[in-house]
Amino acid sequence: MAIWNKNTQAYNFDNSVQFETMVLAAKNGVAFDENNPLPVNTFALGNADAFGRNRMSEPFTLGDYKHVYGLDPNFIDFAVNGGTTTFQANKACARLATTSNATSRLVHQSKMYHHYMPGKSQLMMSSFCFYAATSNVVKRTGYFDDANGIYFQQNGSGVLSMVIRSSVSGSPLETVVNQAQWNADKCNGTGSSGFNIDITKTQLFWTDFQWLGVGRVRVGFVHDGKLIICHNFYHSNNLDTVYLSNPNLPVRCEIVNVGATTGAFFDQICSTVISEGGYAESGSDISFQSPTLRSLAAGATLPIMAIRLKNTFNTYSNRLTVRADNISVFTTASNIRWKLMKLTGNAALNTGAWADVNTGVSGVEYNITATGTPTGEVIDGGFIAASTQGGKNSSGSITPNNPSASKKNFIAQNYDSDDSEIYVVVATNIGPDTTTVGTSMQWREIF
Repeated sequence: MAIWNKNTQAYNFDNSVQFETMVLAAKNGVAFDENNPLPVNTFALGNADAFGRNRMSEPFTLGDYKHVYGLDPNFIDFAVNGGTTTFQANKACARLATTSNATSRLVHQSKMYHHYMPGKSQLMMSSFCFYAATSNVVKRTGYFDDANGIYFQQNGSGVLSMVIRSSVSGSPLETVVNQAQWNADKCNGTGSSGFNIDITKTQLFWTDFQWLGVGRVRVGFVHDGKLIICHNFYHSNNLDTVYLSNPNLPVRCEIVNVGATTGAFFDQICSTVISEGGYAESGSDISFQSPTLRSLAAGATLPIMAIRLKNTFNTYSNRLTVRADNISVFTTASNIRWKLMKLTGNAALNTGAWADVNTGVSGVEYNITATGTPTGEVIDGGFIAASTQGGKNSSGSITPNNPSASKKNFIAQNYDSDDSEIYVVVATNIGPDTTTVGTSMQWREIF
């Protein structure tokens, strides 16, 4: 207990934890009653990350999402029975809606499954407006997919809940904690923060977590610049398994009808996922070269080689993130123009055969027999001369290239993990002679 000593004009502390709590609380402008013990302020503890480090280090952004000039293209939508996502230009948000169909549903989630780094706090924030509850309509926002995750929920009766979804048992099960049972601050005006949530107004949900399979999860809201902790989920020394099967998850918002209803909507505004306390991207760097050179006639265009994610990796849905790195292109007898393209899925390159790059080691497969002229987003490109000046090798030219590390430079699977985006190196012969071409591609598989 911390007691104010009027003689020394200072607090007497039983331990260092009390002192640290006072310092954190003082930074948040908490007034103390000198005649009473030091209060414990749950929102003050939000100044420390999930592993207790002060939030002073530069955060590393794994993903950030906003709808400013249109719906963010780094989201994918999954609609059932009339669910829709529409851009609300003046509100800079995506509006998720269901129809009156009793099973209408709309999922709006990031393509990226954000890499969790053990020993680092993972922080996710999402701003939204649920509006008033609608009978038999459930609204959710958070860091989750169909199998695992952490999210905030409003049900059709207006009950607010913090939820952890886990597939440790082999199928998804939810641990649902309603507002009346939140163990840190119930956000009804009675907690130490004094915050009384009005769910019809915009809110900023946050969660940070320790994984390592067994760590703590904190959930809450940001209000008036303060991180309010609503509930703590504790797992170590409580469970005999991990609490999530996979900590690498997307940002997701979801609205789903669970019975007869008139339909409803809510607005998803902005989201981010941050690794706190430093980050070093891990995974596997893999390189693959054209097994054989391909013939390219004068004036013709050819997809030299393409790569995509396999639908499953070691029997699991393939949620790796694959990012392009060095690209080298080779030509023998004629000048070529080349480009690295990102295609939306199988329909954009529906010719040729696919084969595993390295079974059991890589989650990627390649295609060196595709034909046609693909249409997609150009990530990188350039020109290759058939001969070089200065007495260098006249039989060809090799150009190493590093595509941008922007947040769009990755390919991922679709919602059902059965239609991956594609990287493809395309060459166009701009010389007068038939030539042979090949490529070497290097990429990183992040998991």
